[in-house]
Amino acid sequence: MQVNENLPVYPMGVAARLLDVHPRTLRIYEEEGLIKPLRQSGKRMFSQNDLVWIQCLRNLIHDENLSIAGIKKLLELLPCWKLKDCPPEVRANCSALKEREKRCWELTQNACEKSCQNCEVYLRENLATKIV
Repeated sequence: MQVNENLPVYPMGVAARLLDVHPRTLRIYEEEGLIKPLRQSGKRMFSQNDLVWIQCLRNLIHDENLSIAGIKKLLELLPCWKLKDCPPEVRANCSALKEREKRCWELTQNACEKSCQNCEVYLRENLATKIV
């Protein structure tokens, strides 16, 4: 049986236990826009890929000494797969790549290798925000 790693099956309490964090930590990440769990009947649900992304965040915070603000800024400037140097086969199934809110990899079907400053999606979004 093949498991869909994007299927949200873990409620917040279980996800917190698996990650060895307090549920408040997950709420903070959500408030900061770093994660976006699925809501089912008012409950936050997490997929296996969500847990992998959260562990990546935890590693950046605790091992690399980055702040949440620093991670957010880096993700604005540089796609996450560049930060972690993910190979293409990992990126192909990465929920962070496919499901991040208002990032270029959510607006297009495939990830580009261009820098954001030269990316047509980035430039289009940047122009739209300047016009508004």
